[in-house]
Amino acid sequence: MQKLSQTKGEEWSADAPAAPRRTPLLFSIVIPALNEEHVIGQCLDSIAGLDFPHQKFEVIVVDNGSSDRTYEIAESYREEMNTTVLLRPKVNISALRNAGAGVSFGEYLIFLDADMVVRGDWLRTAEKLIISSNAQIIGGSFDVPEHSSWIARVWFRRKGTAVNLSPSYIPSGQLMMRRSQFNAIGGFDESLETSEDCDFCCRARAQGLNMAVYEAISVMHLGSPQTLRAFFRREMWHGSSVFRVFLLNFESFQNVKPVFFAIYTLLCLLMIVVTGVISTYRGRILLVLPSVVMLLLAPLLLALRNMRRESWQDFPALFILFLVYGIARAVSLVGIRRHRVGRRDQTEALQAASR
Repeated sequence: MQKLSQTKGEEWSADAPAAPRRTPLLFSIVIPALNEEHVIGQCLDSIAGLDFPHQKFEVIVVDNGSSDRTYEIAESYREEMNTTVLLRPKVNISALRNAGAGVSFGEYLIFLDADMVVRGDWLRTAEKLIISSNAQIIGGSFDVPEHSSWIARVWFRRKGTAVNLSPSYIPSGQLMMRRSQFNAIGGFDESLETSEDCDFCCRARAQGLNMAVYEAISVMHLGSPQTLRAFFRREMWHGSSVFRVFLLNFESFQNVKPVFFAIYTLLCLLMIVVTGVISTYRGRILLVLPSVVMLLLAPLLLALRNMRRESWQDFPALFILFLVYGIARAVSLVGIRRHRVGRRDQTEALQAASR
């Protein structure tokens, strides 16, 4: 595989001169980034502080054309550890991940988001799991900052288990696998704006690869949404490619649950609008009530299903979050303007978590 050279302001090219091959590495950590100056330093600091030989891994940051100091901050870590910084402006995050994988030298690829912070034993534990696990693709759970709002605490901690040997997919915020298998699958679909990890895992499963999620390699997600506004925007953006991934992998019924929930919520919202107009015209406001009940029914059932027995107090929060989730995914389904989770949302998350 060629090593692709690049400097800031240039796009990497497969025809670029190859750099001299270095000593084989065990891990290549690929980090896509766009306007991440508030978190990229914390992410790279945690990697630099790993209790793991630095000569056995490399870090590849792929910048999407940031307008802040993301590129410069990442560049500053070249002296501290084996770091490569690429510029790949105005492409989907799937293309950023592929670009990093394309210049990597590690036997194993680790895809990590720029707003993740790892523990000191993260790579050492990952190495042991890769050797002992029967899964070819592994990932870790996501923790939230200590002083997070109820939104982040309830939503992201509701699925905490030590080991999950049958996940529907591994989020690319932390995904590990052998580089040769990644290449055999064909990498991430660069035409997808989001849900590229779900599509990738579906294709991997079709090739007979197993997946597993381990709490032992959990990471801290600094960008966890802390407000309902940020949560809504995040789910609207994440839902932008869900229906397409469902169609691409129709035989496996990948994404069927979120797609069905989005369609159901959309139909309920349309019914509320129609019955609301009729109710106003006829002066019978109760005509809209069945549509409202139907809209609330699905989040109610999902909240009950996802609530832990010892956490009844979380039920109202789960109900609200599933309702907002459904509306956000319904909005993304009809193609209303999508908002990327960006610098403002991330700043809000960090401020809320630090209170």
